[in-house]
Amino acid sequence: MSDFTVVDPRGWEYDLHSVYSAYIGYFQVHNIPWWDRSWGHLFSSFDEFLTFSWPVIVVTDLYTGRAHIVTRLNSIGAFIKMIKTRFGEVLPQAPNILLISPFETTTRHLRNIADYTSYKKLFSTLPAAVLSSLKIKIKSGEPKAIRELWERRDKTFLAVDFEWNERNEKSCLEWGYAAVRCGHLDGSGHWPPSPDTNYRKGHFIVAEYADKVVNKTYPTFPWQYAFGDSQVVPRAKLAQVVQSVISSFASPDSETIPNTLVLVAHGIHGDLQRLEEMKIKIPHNVLIIDTASFERSLFNAGYRPPMLDPKTNNKPRLSGTTLSLENMIRSFTVYPILVDPNDAVVLAMNGIYVVRWHSQGVFFIMRVMMRLCVYLDYRCC
Repeated sequence: MSDFTVVDPRGWEYDLHSVYSAYIGYFQVHNIPWWDRSWGHLFSSFDEFLTFSWPVIVVTDLYTGRAHIVTRLNSIGAFIKMIKTRFGEVLPQAPNILLISPFETTTRHLRNIADYTSYKKLFSTLPAAVLSSLKIKIKSGEPKAIRELWERRDKTFLAVDFEWNERNEKSCLEWGYAAVRCGHLDGSGHWPPSPDTNYRKGHFIVAEYADKVVNKTYPTFPWQYAFGDSQVVPRAKLAQVVQSVISSFASPDSETIPNTLVLVAHGIHGDLQRLEEMKIKIPHNVLIIDTASFERSLFNAGYRPPMLDPKTNNKPRLSGTTLSLENMIRSFTVYPILVDPNDAVVLAMNGIYVVRWHSQGVFFIMRVMMRLCVYLDYRCC
């Protein structure tokens, strides 16, 4: 494979193998004996077709998520011009070439493919391209991608949340998590999951700060955990506890397939930063859902009803605005999304819990994500 530069993916829309396939189909439909033509050897195999030396890039399709090796229309035109120049015959552009809408917007590596060995080598990178685009879609909160991820029923969704000392960001006061193992539950016949019985959850209080450090801006209530028993852990062992929980859900790292583990949080940037500071090892193929981005995407796309902006409380919420966890929970109490009337009560109660005990928000984040997925499914039907 030759040296490459970078190019803008706009205009790179034609699947290269589809170009060859379209021509073979065109010859068949129009009874063209291409094997008797002077240029026929170029179509005797895909390998021969590649000897033209096609400029290509790798992109994923915006709608299907599949990865493709694509070229440009002017490259197909250059191939047709070469046929006319070298062999004196006019070859039309074949119909039914697969058109791709690139998901990628940043520059892509340009390659020139002149033989099947180079094409095969580049083709082997397509699964990695799919994984890379999927990570971006999931983290940005794309509704379709997250809905499909949930409906696969084979991932483990792990919500996490830290409580840090407001006066010393190096001191972690509490850590909580909630997890739902979809693959295990679906295989056991327990679907959809019940938050009260099917979630694994935990709450850890750092011993050195218990009853000694209390946040003022966002008050902490470490001993009022509502969803089970809290555990006290030494500060020096907290990272070990966090790592063990993540390791118990994660599958091996891979450059081509997503991890079994999906990390969930509301405003996840800060949590990821804390995990990095604690030197917690997270596989690179872990998908990350920020419920704040997810809810914002749903609202922007019209999947959620109009609502008042909680910051002003008297003006309509504008597209592109982000809700805090507290305000998002309250938005569900105003606009219940499931048929069961008891749902609104449960949502309201959980909203009170999160308002009072912020460190317990991880439990409700999982409820929120489930309901966002169900809500999207309901609105799409």
